[in-house]
Amino acid sequence: MPSPPVVDFSNFLSGEPERMKKCAEEIGEACRTQGFFQIINHPIPLSLQKEMFKLSKEFFALPLEEKMKLDKAQNNHNRGYEVMYGQMIEKDTTPDLKEGFYVAQDLPPDHPQVVSRKFAHGPNLWPESLGPHFRDTCMLYLNQVTDLTEKVLQAIGISLGYDEHYFDEFCTDPMAFYKLLHYPPQPEDAHPLQRGIGAHRDFGVITLLLQGDVPGLEVWDEESQSYYPAPPVEGAYVVNLGNLFQQWTNDKYISNVHRVINRATVDRYSIPFNYNGNPDFIIRCVESCREKAEDEKYAPISVDDYVRQKYKDVYGRAGVYSVPERNGGVDSSVAA
Repeated sequence: MPSPPVVDFSNFLSGEPERMKKCAEEIGEACRTQGFFQIINHPIPLSLQKEMFKLSKEFFALPLEEKMKLDKAQNNHNRGYEVMYGQMIEKDTTPDLKEGFYVAQDLPPDHPQVVSRKFAHGPNLWPESLGPHFRDTCMLYLNQVTDLTEKVLQAIGISLGYDEHYFDEFCTDPMAFYKLLHYPPQPEDAHPLQRGIGAHRDFGVITLLLQGDVPGLEVWDEESQSYYPAPPVEGAYVVNLGNLFQQWTNDKYISNVHRVINRATVDRYSIPFNYNGNPDFIIRCVESCREKAEDEKYAPISVDDYVRQKYKDVYGRAGVYSVPERNGGVDSSVAA
């Protein structure tokens, strides 16, 4: 069975042109063939990663009553606690067997992107009982994983035939957030269609996933028509592209199907970071991915319009947050 290739990212970070080019070529090959790869030897300390998992376990161990004070259904900027069974990613299955907690940049009410109601922009919500250490560590991690993701995008830019600054405008004031996720073990009597998270392609631009030590992530292999595991590698990030990036490259780079089923007898924790870039940025075909303008397969679309609609789809299927539409025509379950 295949597995996501492991890329030594220190080659790109070295600043040496030949090593950077070699790393970018490895990443480009993975993007064209699997849409998945793992990076090792990056700048985020293992100690910070372990502390994040410790805090994640502490958060999900809180009483449900306390977590519900942070219920993301109560706000319109995609922050706070997501209840168990709050999403149904895969159509015609059961709601996903997981709970989550969303963190992004803390933006005040008068920030221009908050005033203009850009998707997922606003203040964070924090559990009072876990104190300032929880908040400060979460924000430290957000800043470091954001920086790392932008470095990965620099490598992808080189793989597309440009230089490391190709995505600079896209990376200005990005829509980016991560989720602390908790997957209980799959019950023995679970419905045959029960998933931790159902089969899906990420619908944004790029995801960096920090896995814990419990397996569960499975990636689709088109050739064998089956799933293969993406086993945890300590300290590594699983990187995959989303549908919007595939659209951006005219289907040259792949957004691949994956799912999570916790078949272990212990709880699984993971931290996926979704990076979608500036909400006002218009995604249109990368010129190196077409020979002439009429070869473009997709019409231009803004990041905000694309991501907003996709969130509406997945929360609407679960039905948990269904409320009358408001907030400028967006179901608050989606903007929540």
